[in-house]
Amino acid sequence: MTMEKLDQALSEPSDLIQAIQQESQKFQEYYLWLEMAMPSLFFEEVSRDNVMLITHSLMGFDLQDYFSIINLKSASIVLCLETPDADLRILNHYTSYGIKNYQVYTSNISFPHIKARLRIAIIDFMSAGEGSDSLFPDSSKEILKQLVKKENAEISDLDFETLLIKISTPFLHSLPIERLSIALNVLFKAQFQDNCQYEVRYEDNWQKKDSGSMHLILAWRNTPKHNFLYHVAQVIYRHGLSMRRVNATYMDPHEKQSVLVMALSLHGSNGEPVWNVADIPDFLREIATVKYFDPSDRISERLVNSHIISGNMGNLLKAMVNFIHQTLVHLDANLYTVENIEEAFYRHPELTIQICEAFKLKFAPNHCDYDLFLETRKKFLNDVSQLDTGQENNDMRRKNILLQAMSFIYYTLKTNFYRLNYTALSFRLNPAYLNDVPFDRQKKFPELPYAIFYIRGMHFFGFHIRFKDLSRGGLRTVYPEQLEQMIAERNNIFTECYNLAWTQHKKNKDIPEGGAKGIIFLKPFDQIDSDSQILKRELEWSNIEPQEIENKIQIFRQEQKIEYLYQSQRAFIESLITIVNCDPDGKIRAKNIIDYWKRAEYIYLGPDENMHDSMIEWIANFSRKYHYKPDRAFISSKPTFGINHKEYGVTSLGLNVYMHEILKYMGIHPDKDLFTVKMSGGPDGDVAGNQLLNLYRHYPHTAKVIALTDGTGTIRDDQGLDLSIIKELFYQGKGICYYPPERLSSGSFLVNKGHRRYPSAYIQETLCWRKVNNEVIEDWLSGSDTNHLLRYNLHKTKTDIFIPAGGRPRTLNETNSHEFLDENGRPTSRAIIEGANLYLTPSARRFLEEKGVLIIKDSSANKAGVICSSFEVLCGLTLSEEQFLEHKEALVAQILERLKICALNEADLLIKTHQKTGEYLTSISDQISSKINQYTYEILDYLDSLSLPHSSQDPMIRGFLNYCLPTLIELFSDELLDQIPEHHKKAIIACHLSAYMVYKRGLTWSPSIIDILPLVLAGTSLAK
Repeated sequence: MTMEKLDQALSEPSDLIQAIQQESQKFQEYYLWLEMAMPSLFFEEVSRDNVMLITHSLMGFDLQDYFSIINLKSASIVLCLETPDADLRILNHYTSYGIKNYQVYTSNISFPHIKARLRIAIIDFMSAGEGSDSLFPDSSKEILKQLVKKENAEISDLDFETLLIKISTPFLHSLPIERLSIALNVLFKAQFQDNCQYEVRYEDNWQKKDSGSMHLILAWRNTPKHNFLYHVAQVIYRHGLSMRRVNATYMDPHEKQSVLVMALSLHGSNGEPVWNVADIPDFLREIATVKYFDPSDRISERLVNSHIISGNMGNLLKAMVNFIHQTLVHLDANLYTVENIEEAFYRHPELTIQICEAFKLKFAPNHCDYDLFLETRKKFLNDVSQLDTGQENNDMRRKNILLQAMSFIYYTLKTNFYRLNYTALSFRLNPAYLNDVPFDRQKKFPELPYAIFYIRGMHFFGFHIRFKDLSRGGLRTVYPEQLEQMIAERNNIFTECYNLAWTQHKKNKDIPEGGAKGIIFLKPFDQIDSDSQILKRELEWSNIEPQEIENKIQIFRQEQKIEYLYQSQRAFIESLITIVNCDPDGKIRAKNIIDYWKRAEYIYLGPDENMHDSMIEWIANFSRKYHYKPDRAFISSKPTFGINHKEYGVTSLGLNVYMHEILKYMGIHPDKDLFTVKMSGGPDGDVAGNQLLNLYRHYPHTAKVIALTDGTGTIRDDQGLDLSIIKELFYQGKGICYYPPERLSSGSFLVNKGHRRYPSAYIQETLCWRKVNNEVIEDWLSGSDTNHLLRYNLHKTKTDIFIPAGGRPRTLNETNSHEFLDENGRPTSRAIIEGANLYLTPSARRFLEEKGVLIIKDSSANKAGVICSSFEVLCGLTLSEEQFLEHKEALVAQILERLKICALNEADLLIKTHQKTGEYLTSISDQISSKINQYTYEILDYLDSLSLPHSSQDPMIRGFLNYCLPTLIELFSDELLDQIPEHHKKAIIACHLSAYMVYKRGLTWSPSIIDILPLVLAGTSLAK
């Protein structure tokens, strides 16, 4: 178009001019409407540019179906009509953003031409570079500090200044000073605690102030950004409330321990004040636990969101799902999936309501009525028995699930469910629950435990099982690296915990504590992935280079993995102690717990898989802080005030005794004859690393380690690895992948699992170092070839001894035990010393024993570790920490000597009995445990009604003291008599005498132990 024609078009009326005039008029109408309809705060807080954008969007609001989104660089503006679910509809678009501010403004009158009011939401997103960009006014700072210190005198001036520096300036200016002081207080507390820290304030003059009627200020450590505010909005909506205003920020948002602080102004969605609309205690309990349970699963969608059950009861069902799955998976793993268990609850909501009501009647402090609970249960059982949809298979599946849910409630003895705040749900069950499972319990769980604890928290569930009142055992965390591994491991957590506790019980025959085990199953994959994506977006907004972003994401993922590990372990411990921690009179210390057990429970833990020194210290300190009776002896192997198993090699010390004795039985004198070894577990491990060190120290010229597999790779060298190099790797805490390939013999190889390359998008190759003609070459293996070596290298290599000292339970099982045979069908090792628990299943053991393999079972081979921990507990109950440190060197030396004696006593009895009877060593091991435990229970039953005398000259007390370490007897005999609880003394007397009789007299001697007890007491000192 020429300039002349353009001038002509502009000078004459046209569609363009009319459109401009109409738009200008329409813009003016909507702008004036905003001025008239919106509260004054809207124009004070929203920038002029954003008001212009909002006005433009309103011009076509009806064409956008009354829902309009304006996207800005690090913010969004959303316009919609005011409805009860408006916040959900808005936030559903921002589930993958870290939201730091969510401000809502509602018009005072209806939007033109419709009856609903306009709702405008301003959403500001987190960015990587934000921080305090201006100082808080000095005039207000001093007032704020005084308010903060008035609430919490523990906050120092330095703490106060640090909080101000670490909080974003917009948040500091977003709240009135009184509410800001509350926010700083809860933020300070949240730095040191995992549970939600919150305060509530009510606004009586909400009508005059045009604000919400309730202000909720909360702070929460390690809160996920993904979906969090949306989930909070869901809870608020379900309780009939709406968010008038939300201000939030993160302290240290990109550090490994970030803290969210959030201030919410709430009001009834019907315009009424909060207290007229919601059950506030129930609402606050749900808000304070919102991050622990998935609010978008099918139980929430079908039962909670439709108001059939409350959100808190929905959390109860979600906890039940995992427990029921762990039980019914043994009936049919394909039928009783997690999804099918959820389906049973929402398929028959009328029965699910009865389940929730039964739980409430049994455990709700203000509604507890046990007789009415029994009536409700009776009606429920009758209703389930009559369930008939015409689909018999479906009905049977759902009946089994629903019956297990009611059994779970019936056999639960106490729970923290009705606590106002918690980090995980915990339940203590009567083990008789296992008698009501719909399969033959004896085949899967041959002995009933003494106690079962079940704990369900954020991204984890776990169990603690013990077989005697006084028991101890390790706490391990199963932390799968990949989704496939997670699915494979998930089905066996309860079974693994039971079997490990039962193995521990047989292993603990020499000590007063029975067997126990705790397992946490952790799976936070999705959360770490989504939060990583959010962080990536925030970093991109800050114009950071792509490579630096990638590095930061990798660091973030590693740090978050560790934080989720520690957080789950803290939650497990806190929730466990909450329901066992009693006053001296046996009453639970925590409030809102109905206790049907009514007895004190003293549990003792030890470290296990994925338990780090820092967490051991935290657990010990937590026990002391909350006055749990075992104090810091609650967990053993403390780095300073304990006996660290890896530092002193206590477990492998006993293992080495068994290896030495079994080699002698095989005709090999290990001090002078060559012998070959293969091992699972590497030089960086506790049991494996220390046993490799034992081979270096005690058999430097005779031991040849020719194959080894650990978490970092696998190695094979038929000439034997250089044990001096292995020793250095042990002290450096490095896996076998760090073995120098140039030190391999010709024909050997080393696979490094961590060194991979990706020739294309779908191909992964792993580095394998090979020594060929004295030259080291790189051989890049395909995924299949790598997995083949990792799976078969160890089991196919021929050696005298195989020591499984690492690896997951059931590694050798009924489906793959043939892999331990050579080409001629003969076992690849003559003997197996089980350093790791449950590496072989019972069927795999029997298969190999029938082929002639000598197997020292785990409950014998690695018992030295638990004996050491038992003595550590004894020292912890007797001595102050200062006294322990003063005498630690002597105590450790005496414990190590006792470990050798205990291992040698059993090794001697095992081999002599095998020579005499020809029975398998694993069977003899079980018989020894059974016989000692039988005598122990008989003596405990006899002692139960007796009060022990205090005199050191009494035969009973002498039996107790004979068990104790020489240093304790010589210097602290009074403390032993005063500090050790009576039930613990009785357990020591019983186990000490029982072990003495079995090791001295053998398995065929079967008198009534009570009849000969005086004679035994007169001449017993197993340790001397």
